[in-house]
Amino acid sequence: MKRAVLLLGTLVPLLIIASCSSNNSVTGPNGNVTVNAPSKLQHRAFITNQYSGNIQIMDSQNDTTAYYTATNNNTGVTGTGVTGSAVAITVSTSLTFAGLSPDDLETLVYDPTSHILTFITNSSETTNGTVNLADYATMALYSPDSKNIYVPVPNALITNSPPGGVQVINVAAGQIIGTFAVPSARYVAISPDGNTLLVFANNADTMWLIHPTASAPSAVAISGFARPVNAFFSSDSSTAYVLNCGPECGSMAGPPSVMSFNVASQTITSTVAVGGASVGLLKGSTLYVAGYPGGATGTFDVVDVSAMTRTTTNSIAIGDGTHTTMALSNNNKIYIGAVTCVNVTNGCLSIVDLGNNQAAPPLPPRGAVTGMQSIPNRNTMYVIEGTVLDIYDTSTGQLQTTQVPFRGALYGVIQVDQ
Repeated sequence: MKRAVLLLGTLVPLLIIASCSSNNSVTGPNGNVTVNAPSKLQHRAFITNQYSGNIQIMDSQNDTTAYYTATNNNTGVTGTGVTGSAVAITVSTSLTFAGLSPDDLETLVYDPTSHILTFITNSSETTNGTVNLADYATMALYSPDSKNIYVPVPNALITNSPPGGVQVINVAAGQIIGTFAVPSARYVAISPDGNTLLVFANNADTMWLIHPTASAPSAVAISGFARPVNAFFSSDSSTAYVLNCGPECGSMAGPPSVMSFNVASQTITSTVAVGGASVGLLKGSTLYVAGYPGGATGTFDVVDVSAMTRTTTNSIAIGDGTHTTMALSNNNKIYIGAVTCVNVTNGCLSIVDLGNNQAAPPLPPRGAVTGMQSIPNRNTMYVIEGTVLDIYDTSTGQLQTTQVPFRGALYGVIQVDQ
């Protein structure tokens, strides 16, 4: 259901934003990039705007944004403190998902109206080329060395094959260099060494394995799953832990589970049942999994992948809906977002305290959760709910006092500097 329309000013005080100094430089998280970009902000978070097609820029360490200096038409005054337009990166007519390259130098953003990926140079906050995809996409994934991007396109037209494939973009050339044929390809996961790409479809109990660095790579179909939707790899890239969404995603092949998959032998070696499995997050040897088996609530489970055992004796009840986002706060809280939920009494965002494995009381209905970012060095979580940026204090699990409104309809958020 749609989020009720409320003015942020009626809920919490709004931040009065001052303009920033014009001589600041920003050092990238790897310490090897110096920028003097228009925003002059450090610790930047990029937020995509579906309505304006802009990237909004936040300083996530103090929850401020920057304003262009402007001339007051009434007084003729020009300088700091004079209200102007918020600094943003103008990209397209609409933007949804975004991805940060592993070397932190580049951000890609997606326009769903034209199926175009645009590259953003982080240091200068400027666009640097575009790529036209064959059809719509819902994600894109960089290779670990930042040299290639893999984009699953469910309706890509493939000669002598059913529609669907993974388009491969060479970053240096800024163009598509090939397509792996995988019917209805929707999601991808890649190993830390970049040698194994796993592909998952909308409507199949099959997973496809590709070795993209091989001399003649091709997709190998592997059966035995129940609507697999994602996978997380061991640090040595030898094992993939596959999420089986099961009946929630339309499978009759089995219940939701986590499967251990040996990459070398291409075999399933172990299975752990969970309450639901549409989204997950791996930290070390601990895999956090959430999903919606039906009924009034969703579920959250913890799996020790080193022993392939579930450490939650009973699944923890969370909010309902289709869960697609998950983030871990700096004080050991898991935030779980759903893009659909009843959204009448309870919202689409759930919080679980990992210290006691208890879910927080349900939060108010604020709409679909499409983006989430844990903020470095703070007990703060940026959440895009109902197209609005909500800033949570993860110590309390509630909205913090300072909130920053933007015009338009927000979608995704990523941290590009520490």
